[in-house]
Amino acid sequence: MNVQRRTHFIWGLVLLGVALVILLRALGMIPAGVDDLINRAWPALLVFGGLAVFLRERLPLGSVIALIISGGLVAAMTTVAFSNRSVEMRDDYREPIALTVADSITLLRVQIVTLSTDVELVRSLEARAISGEFVGSSESRLQVDYNEAPDNTAALVITETQPNEFPMLDAVGRGRFQLELPAGVLLDVDFRGATGTLTLNMSDLSLERLNFNLAQGNSVVTLPSYRPQASQPDASLGTLIVQDGDLRLVIPSDVAARLELQRGGSGLEPLFDALIYNYLVGDILEARNFDAASVQMRYTLTVPRGRIIIEAPGS
Repeated sequence: MNVQRRTHFIWGLVLLGVALVILLRALGMIPAGVDDLINRAWPALLVFGGLAVFLRERLPLGSVIALIISGGLVAAMTTVAFSNRSVEMRDDYREPIALTVADSITLLRVQIVTLSTDVELVRSLEARAISGEFVGSSESRLQVDYNEAPDNTAALVITETQPNEFPMLDAVGRGRFQLELPAGVLLDVDFRGATGTLTLNMSDLSLERLNFNLAQGNSVVTLPSYRPQASQPDASLGTLIVQDGDLRLVIPSDVAARLELQRGGSGLEPLFDALIYNYLVGDILEARNFDAASVQMRYTLTVPRGRIIIEAPGS
């Protein structure tokens, strides 16, 4: 009798859940993304019904087990569906960027935050122009804020957001974002990305500082042949973090770098030219001509689960 009452209870719980969904849908209280998943997941009720009938006479808690299996099946299929969609490139939404930096501006601070997006930063062909374009999912939005201050500095903040907490499955996917930065102004760049490929070609740019944190993906960074003006020679110019992926750093031959490596016990040895760099105690790579070089750069490279690769242009 206990098993029979438990069976009736489970069926009653399922019917109550179905009725509640129908009521909330009629009242327009279910987010579109959740409603989309419900429409796709309703065949799980058939799976539950079939398993409940099959297991009822064979196991004491057949209906409970059927409910758990059906719920697990829906969760697994949802995860797989979103994972497969998330790697597809989308072009449903486009957001162009076209800005002009005033002649009085001497320092431009750039802050970029992205989600599942491949990002590329390059030099603009126009001395005071900022241009670019975001192409991605209709579930993404790009917010661009640009302000110039009286102290001759400007701030450019670019943020990718996902307005819908529960996105539509058909609209899920990756984006790509390219931004061209002006060569005629000092740059302080800060980037935060969730997942994607990060390509920073800073050649011919007046890069004062660079910080980035990429959660998942590979990064390729080309440093410029430029001597920072706003930092002391012994000051660090930033921290480059790739939490899950490889970091490839391209350093011009006329730039002497001192790189503090934080590899998080990954066991992956850095790849570099031993004719150019000394591998010092403390996990530090230092150019052999560092003390005598006119252009010096100090960075911290944090790559706990990937490879650090240091190379010269064209190698």
